[in-house]
Amino acid sequence: MQMVKRIVGGFFLSLILLWLFAPKVELYYFLEKKLKENKIVISNETITDTWYGIKIENAKLYVDSAKIADIDEFNFSFFFLYNTLKIDNIKTDNSLSRLAPKEINTINAVYSIIQPLEIKLNGEGSIGVFDGTVELIKKRIEILFPVPKDLKSIKKFLKKDQEKGWLYETNY
Repeated sequence: MQMVKRIVGGFFLSLILLWLFAPKVELYYFLEKKLKENKIVISNETITDTWYGIKIENAKLYVDSAKIADIDEFNFSFFFLYNTLKIDNIKTDNSLSRLAPKEINTINAVYSIIQPLEIKLNGEGSIGVFDGTVELIKKRIEILFPVPKDLKSIKKFLKKDQEKGWLYETNY
């Protein structure tokens, strides 16, 4: 019985140490490389490795060499069965003022093993509060704005739902 306890304990200890000392920054660089293949570049960022994830500060987001936004902070938290991404203070470029909200205070994305086929989103910004899902198999994004504030810039992309509020739906 002692041998079984030691083997199981050693296995879980190995998993915890692997998680704590995993090359999280290298995983971020791999993600950056994959994004670059789609002409999305994150630059001028400061990367900090934390015990449970990585923290990225002062990033600039470019798509097709055009500046899209300044992002104050990303927080990736990697857990075995529950992963989160929190993005704080996104300020879009002035050239996009007619197509995108001026500022988004926070966006939270959660991936859980309980629902492995979708990513839950929520956030708040100059457009109000929003909730949404990204369905990975169906390749579908759905974002609901139940309490909108200033939707002038994105209203042409939204549908009015009588019960829920304003809804954004698209496939990718």
